[in-house]
Amino acid sequence: MKWGTRVTALAAAAVVTGTGFAAAAHSAYTVRGTAHIAKPDAELELGPGRFDLDSGPGTFAGTITLPPVEVTRSLPGVGKVSGTITLGPGHAQGSLAGGFSGSATWPVALSDVRVNGVSYDVGDECGTAEPLKTQLTSDDFAVGRGGRLESTYAIGAFENCRSATPLINAVVPGPGNTLVLDLTPAG
Repeated sequence: MKWGTRVTALAAAAVVTGTGFAAAAHSAYTVRGTAHIAKPDAELELGPGRFDLDSGPGTFAGTITLPPVEVTRSLPGVGKVSGTITLGPGHAQGSLAGGFSGSATWPVALSDVRVNGVSYDVGDECGTAEPLKTQLTSDDFAVGRGGRLESTYAIGAFENCRSATPLINAVVPGPGNTLVLDLTPAG
């Protein structure tokens, strides 16, 4: 086999197998969705946010940025509780082979807490002790077109919320939470 033919064959093999030689691509998506927090039965409307995604042969890495969300719930024995949840930014990575399959890590912060309309000081460091970890999947996602990403995940314990830490940990952490993100090309 001649030198030029050998190089062409190696380049074709690299592209077909997804190793080397292929250029990375950047795409951006507008993100809207919902998060359902199981324990307090709270539904959060998310977005609009942004997902900046860098993809290579069959893989991706990116950042999902969402605006803070205000939530209000009535809790038995406590009354009306409200606060602002900041989710992320989420750092995601995974595979684009046959759809979208990846993981995202999200820091979670809680602020502006009010109990029956009265401000409750939780400090500046109130949040989950460990970032949330979600497994995001989609069968219909395509680079450049977007799609719907879905996940079921657990929320871990909160810390640094001053005297509210036990109350927050009694009503928020647990399994069975869901996340749905709809991605459309950012224009």
